[in-house]
Amino acid sequence: MEGPNPRIGIHLSVLCLTIALGCGSPAHGEEPVQSSESGNTYVSEGVEFSWAANATNLEIDITAPTTGWVAVGFEPTRAMKDADMVIGYIENGDVFLRDDFGDGFTSHKSDIELGGTDDVTIISGEENAGSTHILFSIPLGSTDEYDKFLEVGGTVKVLLAYGPDDADNYSGYHSWAETLEITID
Repeated sequence: MEGPNPRIGIHLSVLCLTIALGCGSPAHGEEPVQSSESGNTYVSEGVEFSWAANATNLEIDITAPTTGWVAVGFEPTRAMKDADMVIGYIENGDVFLRDDFGDGFTSHKSDIELGGTDDVTIISGEENAGSTHILFSIPLGSTDEYDKFLEVGGTVKVLLAYGPDDADNYSGYHSWAETLEITID
C-alpha cells in the first residue's frame, strides 16, 4: 500500500500560498486604534495605515517596509477585482501616484486608461531607511465610475499591499498584502 503522493501535497501548498497572496491575507487579530488627533491607524507587519475624513475628502497615510511601491484598494469583490486602488512609489525624491481600478482578480489598470479620471491628490511622500511613506487624499463622493463612493460613517473593505524593494512601478507583484475593514471617520 502506497502512502500519500508528496507531489499532491506540494501542489496543494503552492495553491494555498497563491490563493493567500492573491486575495490578501486577513488581518491577524490587530484592531484599528482610534486616535483623536490623526484619525484612525492600523499597524500590521511593518505597515502603518492611517485615515481621516473631512466633509469632502479621505486622507490616507501609508508607510511600508519597502523601497518599492505601496498600494491601498477600496471595496474589492475578490482579490483585486473591482477595487478602487491607489498605487504609488518614490523615485529620486519625487512621488508618483496613480488612481487605478481592479479589472481582474490579479490585475488593475489606471482609471485614465479605462476612460475615467485620476482623482488622487498627492500631499507628500518620502523614502527613508528602507521604507516608503506616502500621504494623499481622494474624494469621498467621487463621480468617476472607477472610484468607490465613500461616506463618513460607512464601513469599507480595504486592501493594503506593497512591492519588493526598488520596484518603482505600478505593475509589480506584491511582497505583502492584507485585507481589513475600516469605518470612515
